[in-house]
Amino acid sequence: MIVTFFGHKDTPSSVKPLLEQTVQQLIKENEKITFLVGTHGAFDLMVQSVLGQALLKYPQITCYIVLSYIPVDKNSEQYALPTLVPKGIENVLKRFAISFSNNYMVNKCDAVVCYITRDWGGASQFAEKAKRKGKVIINLAKV
Repeated sequence: MIVTFFGHKDTPSSVKPLLEQTVQQLIKENEKITFLVGTHGAFDLMVQSVLGQALLKYPQITCYIVLSYIPVDKNSEQYALPTLVPKGIENVLKRFAISFSNNYMVNKCDAVVCYITRDWGGASQFAEKAKRKGKVIINLAKV
């Protein structure tokens, strides 16, 4: 199973315990699981932190930070998890790079864990796109 994440850039830190619970439940329910997460906003950073901790407890899981841009310093502490660069992103204009990497994650995943409280913005747009493609949606704002 491949799981990706979408959430608002201003997601409150109070969501973290529920996110941790959800990630642990997904790991327990799926023997082989891969997580894909982006790099923008509070939700993505929270997910990266949760996945980093999960890797210590569950070394059998696979996690990738999906990059929208090639970083100048790939050894930065910002990238504590392994990184993945979607094929073809080098040909995308910078202003479309985040959408490109989000589309990549929607197309690769089986499920989306999200924190969506409003029906506008990138997080909402890509969670809705995943829903239309028949992906399982777990909205932490509605749990």
